[in-house]
Amino acid sequence: MVDNNFQGPERYVGLLSKILILFGFFLLGGFIGQFIGLLSVVLIIGFPTQDVNQFQKSVMDFMAHPQSYEGAFRAMMALQWFSALFTFVASSWAYLRWSEKRDLNSLSEGPTPDYRIFLWSIITILVGMPFLEYLIQWNESLVLPAGFEETEKWMRASETQLAELTKFLVDFHSPMDFAIGLAVIAGLAALGEELFFRGVLQSLFERYIGNHHVAIWLSAGIFSFIHFQFFGFFPRLFLGAFFGYLYVWNRNIWIPIVAHLFNNGWTLTMQYMYQQKQIAVDPEKLGEITPWWTVVISAALVVFYIRRLHGMRLEK
Repeated sequence: MVDNNFQGPERYVGLLSKILILFGFFLLGGFIGQFIGLLSVVLIIGFPTQDVNQFQKSVMDFMAHPQSYEGAFRAMMALQWFSALFTFVASSWAYLRWSEKRDLNSLSEGPTPDYRIFLWSIITILVGMPFLEYLIQWNESLVLPAGFEETEKWMRASETQLAELTKFLVDFHSPMDFAIGLAVIAGLAALGEELFFRGVLQSLFERYIGNHHVAIWLSAGIFSFIHFQFFGFFPRLFLGAFFGYLYVWNRNIWIPIVAHLFNNGWTLTMQYMYQQKQIAVDPEKLGEITPWWTVVISAALVVFYIRRLHGMRLEK
């Protein structure tokens, strides 16, 4: 849907101003979320507050090595919860409320979706797992061109640091830890990221650029980049685009939210089952043992099911 109030260069000036407002709310929400999250960390861990310098050192050490502290898992989950809540959910609500004078319900203006759309979306994610694992392995093996050695070194170091944090966050020691992980990493992350990247940002691109394909891939690219896991950029890009098409085809934000939640929840569940020795294969090693022919079949099935989802949109 194109915004006909602007033509020519004015259209892109309008888009830029809207994006600046949106990311202003994004930064403000991120600051508030980090502040409240860190307060939660302090309360849960119980850092001494008498000496300001020692307090700052303790917090910095915790952020770098959370595994050294008792109660660190729930403290980090509290930090993640408040960060996601304010950075994505609250900023999306605030932008819509004050900049566009509407609410979050306006992101589901389409008809009530048939349950089959949710079902086919989940099936598409499931059958696409081997193809996605191949993409992950391929992306991790990429080497930057000559002359970018220092950049690649920095990217690898950043990737390793984030991987260590992720490994800590998905190390579940009890069913309660697993439930908390599902609520934060699967539930709130899916809700917040879909509201922000598909419901608000993608819709902005679509309205001002007038091409939903460009809008979908632009927002998916930003969605992937903002995770700062550069050697996982392309798998996340394709997932983001899939969620974007689900939203464009149905105009109901709950469809990409549910698909995103299932994708994250499935990954966490497989990780937990491996930790509990209920499955023998480490989910993180699946890409290394996936036969090439399953990747081909997986890609073909993804194409088939995406065409089916698009066909369901046309049947309405």
